[in-house]
Amino acid sequence: MKLPSIDYLIKTSKDSFLRFPLTILSSLLSVIIGIYLIEVNEDKDNLLPFIHILLVTSIGIPLFFCASVFSEKQKYNTKLRVISQVVVLILLIALYFSFPSSKNTLVTTTPYIRYAIFNIVAHLLVSFIPYLKNKEQNGFWNYNKILFLRISSAVLYSGFLYIGLILALSALRLLFNISIHEELYFEIFIIIIGFFNTWFFVSGIPKNLEALEDEKDYPNGLRIFAQYVLLPLLILYLIILYAYGSKILINWDWPKGLVSYLISCVAILGILTLLLIHPYGNLKGNTWIKKFTSGYYFIIIPLIILFFIAIAFRIGDYGITINRYLLIFLGVWLSLISIYFIFGKANIKFIPISLATLLTLVLFGPWGMFSISQKSQINRLHHILETHSIIANNKINNEVFWNLDSLSYLHSEKSSTNDQLLKDSIHNEVKSIVDYLDDYHGFSGIDHLFTQNMDSLIKVSMVKNSSTDDARIYMETMGLEYRQKYNSQTNRSNYFTYSSKHYSNENNFVRISNYDYLINFSDYYITQKKEFNIDNKLYTLSFKDSKQHNEIIFYSESDTISFALNTLATQLSKEYGTKYKNNIDSDKLSTTKKLKGLEVKLMLNTINLQEVKNKIQVRAANGFILIKSK
Repeated sequence: MKLPSIDYLIKTSKDSFLRFPLTILSSLLSVIIGIYLIEVNEDKDNLLPFIHILLVTSIGIPLFFCASVFSEKQKYNTKLRVISQVVVLILLIALYFSFPSSKNTLVTTTPYIRYAIFNIVAHLLVSFIPYLKNKEQNGFWNYNKILFLRISSAVLYSGFLYIGLILALSALRLLFNISIHEELYFEIFIIIIGFFNTWFFVSGIPKNLEALEDEKDYPNGLRIFAQYVLLPLLILYLIILYAYGSKILINWDWPKGLVSYLISCVAILGILTLLLIHPYGNLKGNTWIKKFTSGYYFIIIPLIILFFIAIAFRIGDYGITINRYLLIFLGVWLSLISIYFIFGKANIKFIPISLATLLTLVLFGPWGMFSISQKSQINRLHHILETHSIIANNKINNEVFWNLDSLSYLHSEKSSTNDQLLKDSIHNEVKSIVDYLDDYHGFSGIDHLFTQNMDSLIKVSMVKNSSTDDARIYMETMGLEYRQKYNSQTNRSNYFTYSSKHYSNENNFVRISNYDYLINFSDYYITQKKEFNIDNKLYTLSFKDSKQHNEIIFYSESDTISFALNTLATQLSKEYGTKYKNNIDSDKLSTTKKLKGLEVKLMLNTINLQEVKNKIQVRAANGFILIKSK
């Protein structure tokens, strides 16, 4: 076999660059930004703009590729080809400005979910965009076969190239004692997977896409893999799911949760398997493929019904979330595909085109995933609060009012004004909804329930306090404690933490001028005794019981003192209750004892506790010990 010459490789690389210039430049820019982010690490205050550029240039790779192959297939002139690339560029600029400008933006998750789905759509476009305006099904299949083989080859070549370079660097380090920059290994990976991989992939895309329609040379290995590996697995999974469905009907125990994911995965596996063997059905002796394809879509209809029933139970209990909306969407799409093929349609392009179209539609509008899920959870929250008399006349009863101190920290004179109105299980539902809104949608949809301007209040607090917890503030403003509650009659545990004022507020300080020594400690990390030499005398710090964290022991050869953490915890729980409490006066978390020749003061930063059957147990503690020589 004749190996390609250097001239051939250079010419092929040049031709592919001239054919897909913006695709390759996008990959190069992605690599440069990626390496920059590795090098600067956390040296810059706000890396979000660079991360967003990386995301935009990454999605630019498939989008610019789509513009190029579509223009080629439609035989556009130079002017129209430039216009198609400019349209993609404008789309990428708009995408960049859709991202949050800083970490302090109230809602940061939604734009990235939208980006992830848009990225899926972009890659789906790659699979069908050249054949969007014609009926060349065989050409469409062969084109996707080439895409699959090029991706596989690119990954294989990239993998071997990376391993080879890493071994070469390791040899230099071991044999010549050359210091290798640690980040270099990951940077090489980024260069290969981002730049080399992309260039290698596009260099193998044929220019004459029309000729693929007449291509009848189907790889036999692909048929064997689909027919003798994927199909048996698919049949096995279908048998299991039908057996499970029979169990449900017999026991009348309707499914919840996981079954929806299992059905969707099996259904998609079936569709992909049928796509792989589709052209072989036109060959002599393979008529069973068309019959199996038709039968498959009848077979999955009962499973799709089971799928919707499982989702309906979850929605009935907990409303619609983004995840459940996507599951509903997937069920609708599977139903649409099944009906399409059951009624005798055979255009396999419908599969990726319909998926890309529906995914695009659900990203925006009042019917979209973000709007529907937000409304569902807000309505659920409103119903719970109204049912339990926490809302009246569309306003929170007994609203907790906040004051800002000179350091822009929020304080309230009262708390948990409505906590007694909710059972623990209902309280936990409210917390779950508030956390969900905080993660995905923000709280603009419930601001009208409060007399205070919550948005302004939190923004002012965030100016100096980057750790402001919006969910906690909103829930506590409702007069509800922000924590998970457990019924004391069960064996479940209640976890909570007390933290001192000097630990909660970074602007508070501890005066230590009267002491000679300071010892930091944390029982998270202490696995053995710590020894100290003070005034030429050896002292040891340890925990009496490392499992229960009951006592901190400080001793010498002749004297011992102990600090009973469980006793301190019990006293604190009587005063502050079994719930999270910050900004506790430092004196309440301190205790002083005397050892021969020393005065020893324990000051806790935090103490983590657990309530089990009305008993308080110490789980962990950290702080410092101050020592004064007499």
